[in-house]
Amino acid sequence: MRFIKPVLISFVVTSAFAISMLVPSRTLVAVQAPAPDKFSQKETVDQKEKPGFGRFVSFKDDTLTLESNSGTLLVWNKIAENNNTVKFDAKANEYKPVEGTAAALKQVQAGTYVMVGNGRSYIRIGARKDVVVSSFVSFKDNRLVALGKNLPEEFLKRYGSTLPYNKFRDDVPVHESVDGGEYKLIGTANQVLGSVKEGTVLTIHGEGDDNITLIQIGVPKSK
Repeated sequence: MRFIKPVLISFVVTSAFAISMLVPSRTLVAVQAPAPDKFSQKETVDQKEKPGFGRFVSFKDDTLTLESNSGTLLVWNKIAENNNTVKFDAKANEYKPVEGTAAALKQVQAGTYVMVGNGRSYIRIGARKDVVVSSFVSFKDNRLVALGKNLPEEFLKRYGSTLPYNKFRDDVPVHESVDGGEYKLIGTANQVLGSVKEGTVLTIHGEGDDNITLIQIGVPKSK
């Protein structure tokens, strides 16, 4: 009787193994579905000879596509290779000519600011990064008005210190410093600027015309 338990266990293990051999094995492979194209449902506008600017989407078959601040896709067909195309050099703080338009556009990363001149007379890739310290005035109809504090003298003479901004993209992040603490993400510009109090310090980051990339509310205490 003392051998029944080991023999029974051996039988169970052997039977289980035999059954497993009879059942077709299946290897579970995770198949990742293709990500939906976020641009497929957006309105597309053929700019033809009109100027425009936006964030780079693609350059294929001599067709340049940018996304405007409103989310519309702006398209320029038949981009010529001999276009006057320049790329912003951050180290030199200036635009420099590129050797070939097509080659340069194929290397542009998605989201990069690009401007196309009237009649496709020029293309500018990238832009200078600007930081404007200002005080909040109002946010009405999704448009910010602020008073610039660190504006160049030439700008002040020509435009004054009042800064009216167009409606921001829906993805412009807003970070806030509460009581001098570190900046923390609190939402997007169109969501949160309506609750800001007049006179609050805003630091507005931009890269190119009408291309705001970040807004900071308040000022952290220096360490």
